[in-house]
Amino acid sequence: MTMSRWLDVEVGTDDIDLNSLPSNLALVDLHNDNEYKLLVGDFGRGEEMPKLKIFRGTMQMSDLVLPDLPLGVVGFYTSETMPRQCPVIAIAMSSCIYIYRNMKLFYKYYLPSVEHNTCELEIWKQLMDPINHNEESLRGLTASLQAIPQKVLSNQSQNFLNLDFEQRIEYLEQLKELPDRKNVEIVCITTMKINSVNKHGVSCLVVGSEEGDIIILDPTTFTPMSLAKLCAVKKTPYQMVATGLYNVDYRVTVATRCDPSICTHIKGKKQWSLTLEHRPVALTLVPIMHLGTTLIAVALASGHLHLYDGKSRRDTMFIKDVVSVMKFGQLGKEENVFVIITTNGNLMLKILKRTADFNADAASADVTTDPLSSEKPWLIPKRSKLFLEQSARERENSIAMHETFQHELNRLRLLAAKTLLEVHVKSDNSIAVGALEPIRLTAEVEGLGPVFRVTLIIENRSSTSAAAGLALLFHVHTNNYKVYKPYLKVPLLGPNCQLRLPTKVEEIFDENINPEIFLRGVTGQGGEGSLVKILLLKEGQRSPVLAATVQMPPTDPMMIPYDDMQTATAFQ
Repeated sequence: MTMSRWLDVEVGTDDIDLNSLPSNLALVDLHNDNEYKLLVGDFGRGEEMPKLKIFRGTMQMSDLVLPDLPLGVVGFYTSETMPRQCPVIAIAMSSCIYIYRNMKLFYKYYLPSVEHNTCELEIWKQLMDPINHNEESLRGLTASLQAIPQKVLSNQSQNFLNLDFEQRIEYLEQLKELPDRKNVEIVCITTMKINSVNKHGVSCLVVGSEEGDIIILDPTTFTPMSLAKLCAVKKTPYQMVATGLYNVDYRVTVATRCDPSICTHIKGKKQWSLTLEHRPVALTLVPIMHLGTTLIAVALASGHLHLYDGKSRRDTMFIKDVVSVMKFGQLGKEENVFVIITTNGNLMLKILKRTADFNADAASADVTTDPLSSEKPWLIPKRSKLFLEQSARERENSIAMHETFQHELNRLRLLAAKTLLEVHVKSDNSIAVGALEPIRLTAEVEGLGPVFRVTLIIENRSSTSAAAGLALLFHVHTNNYKVYKPYLKVPLLGPNCQLRLPTKVEEIFDENINPEIFLRGVTGQGGEGSLVKILLLKEGQRSPVLAATVQMPPTDPMMIPYDDMQTATAFQ
């Protein structure tokens, strides 16, 4: 039996009945005393109004009645002045963001409104006309309203379609005027650091709207700094994750309602997957700073909560109820606390022991991996001092390094292009293209010299077609070599067949033999004179199909006649 790495904290459940979403949980140092509080945007149950509930450890300190259902709760700093100000709390509701400072309403930011759809506006003008307040006319106008795509309809139109006939008549009689613009609903909210990754660094708000807009707000004036559209076709965000620094480099990753996907690569490419025993119901990151690792917590419908390091499962907990929302971070003075809200509204806290270790070789580590994957996780070494110094050096000289890399890369590309052009011009390629692509040509050289046996090997790798009308031609320096059969006709080459065509090549010596010629294999001074090129020709084609170049070996001096060797000895 393995020892648990977690300490369970008892939380009374008589007065705590939470109904929330993952985006409505935040761990914030409300009073700058390094004692983090738990903020929960609670929907309430039944006729109960939505509230922002604040917990100090396991005890609820206070609550704040909210005017609408919360869609996201975040805490962030807006200034780096000293003494440091308390963080502000931003709560997204409908089309507005409420900013609280010291738990008092400080500012309201409304998303910019947009114009109604033209067709929708025309239908509403007819609906407001008292002449059309009868069942037949109302039925036709309602059908026209329903024909408009729902993603284009305003909330007013959607609510109107949910009413029955009598309620629609009553609603139209009370409606005095139709607004020419509609409010844009907020769907998700997050924060992003501006200049520093320090936990007290200034952050800006990142807001996702129902219209598919991503808006980044200034932390002091709460006005838009950047605006981006997800796609030309309207796609509504579902969740967002902002990484990096706004003034340096940043990335906002968005999952939409239309085609949500889960991936592990920052560019969206799937790297691997795990098969879970039960349906997952909640997911969160578990960064453990003192261990230098980040785990992934996955809660299942069976009540099990697994912690993964990559594909390796490091720990397993069992929750008596199904998890609805969970978050990991600092709570109170404890730096590593698991906050869990169950579907029944219970609040559970689990504190990580200071002696806990999630390494694969730890005594209590659960190293279970996916049974469908036999890959072992990479053992990434810890960052050494040398690595940190090299990283600092690279950051200081990043521009020069990039310019040098680009220069060398361009030189490599130029060299490759020159070589390719030279090969194309000289037809010096051993692999054919086009219809004769399956043909391969190689050569073997045997013997000590001066007469060598050169065997040409022609192979047809095609399994369906034969090759005919081929011939071989030797191209040599006549002052250096003599080929006994410089031209060879190749018979029909059937599919998956190989032919070996031998011939003799003799090295020719002058009357005055330079003794260095026997050492060209060592000195590399053979030059082009020691090269023999074999060309494969095809009937009806002017240029060779392919070619093979053979570097002829030097003749063994022991194979030279005695008289010629005497001449070579007297060479000056």
